[in-house]
Amino acid sequence: MNARLQKLESAIRPPQHRKVRQFAIQGPKNLPEGAAEAFLRECGHDLKAEDHNIIRIMVAADRDLPLKDITARCCR
Repeated sequence: MNARLQKLESAIRPPQHRKVRQFAIQGPKNLPEGAAEAFLRECGHDLKAEDHNIIRIMVAADRDLPLKDITARCCR
């Protein structure tokens, strides 16, 4: 019974395939929400809402760093 139910559910709802994509930037500590995504788009990255985008923001403890895309160096 359970196997038949799973087959019916998968027929009704096709599985979603979400890509996991990683990005990295350096920037200030108090970066506003959405600013990292906007900056990465300006740098030419294609961030899609249907993907699972992981954005790592590197900050310095003693000073604010300028915005810089470091994806190629950190996320291989």
